[in-house]
Amino acid sequence: MSPVGEVVHAARWLGALRIDLPECGSTNDEAARVARAGARHGTIVIAETQRAGRGRDGRTWASPRGGLYLSAVLRPPLPLPDVPPMTLAIGIGVCDAARAAGAAAVLKWPNDVLVGTKKLAGVLVEAQSQGSRLDAVIVGIGINLVGPLDPSVADHAVALADTAQTIDRDAFLASLLAHVERWVDHYVAVGVPEIVNEWQQRMAVGLAARTTVDGAPLTGQVAGLDRDGALLLRDDAGRVHRVRSGDVEMVR
Repeated sequence: MSPVGEVVHAARWLGALRIDLPECGSTNDEAARVARAGARHGTIVIAETQRAGRGRDGRTWASPRGGLYLSAVLRPPLPLPDVPPMTLAIGIGVCDAARAAGAAAVLKWPNDVLVGTKKLAGVLVEAQSQGSRLDAVIVGIGINLVGPLDPSVADHAVALADTAQTIDRDAFLASLLAHVERWVDHYVAVGVPEIVNEWQQRMAVGLAARTTVDGAPLTGQVAGLDRDGALLLRDDAGRVHRVRSGDVEMVR
């Protein structure tokens, strides 16, 4: 399924309340703060720059002016174990928005959007809970919208403006919110298996990955996702291994 040419209605609830900041440490931290203060479902925080932007496993996300740094407060009716696979659904939304802008975007497990071999965007999902009850999900989205890119990432990152049409920031944001809202709603309604199928239709092909399974190093070809969203790696002997978490380095 391709979103190019498809009519996607404007977001209804995502971004209905918007907080714009010229600068902050991290939009995820700001969104977490307003969530604890009672911010409603769909509230978004946007900053022009971040001093301490971060990605998965605490990795630094370079955040110069020209990028789109957004975090959302979601309060979905989900159990805590269903929060991590939401990353896949949000990734689909980001990928579809980039494709609608003209970029040949693809997905890399678990939370990256690529153009070719270079990173365009990343997703960070963090849960707030009270005991075993989910209180809020903080969804961070960082997109390299226009250059110049930070020198620390220029070799392995790409800006949307370099691969797509001329970018109107407000128009792209509206498209992004609409696509992400659509896939969050779909995930809540249908669960992981159907999302996995849609994700695989957009995944980068020809990738291998290095990781550790049961304490032993493993390199294998990416064979897709299991029904629960786990990464499947096929080793040189043809055996397929499930990878649910941990450090996974993707290689061409």
